[in-house]
Amino acid sequence: MDFSFITDFFDSINQFLQYAWDWLAIGIYEFVKECFVVMTKASIYAFIQGTIFLVDVAAEVVGDISADLGVTQAAQSAYNSIPSDMRATLDFFGVPQALTIILAAIPTRMVMRFIPFIGR
Repeated sequence: MDFSFITDFFDSINQFLQYAWDWLAIGIYEFVKECFVVMTKASIYAFIQGTIFLVDVAAEVVGDISADLGVTQAAQSAYNSIPSDMRATLDFFGVPQALTIILAAIPTRMVMRFIPFIGR
């Protein structure tokens, strides 16, 4: 009489129990770690997307405020009062573009301080 089916049955149970033990010993750790990695990535992505959105909002607010106060026209008239040869040199080195970036970034940062969760 052939009783190999009994050994096959117990080998299958042994393999299943070994697999279950390995999952309990190692698999849960890997699963939890992967969950934290995915949640961290999602949190960082959401924070970056929110920051980009809020920078756009702050830049629009600064643009509206500077247009209402006439800051752009005052800066443009002050720049036009510089002699033309000096303006050409400043244009060559990109000073007007740098000043535009700086004069937009500082008030944008100030406005972002008024936005909840981003303003620190």
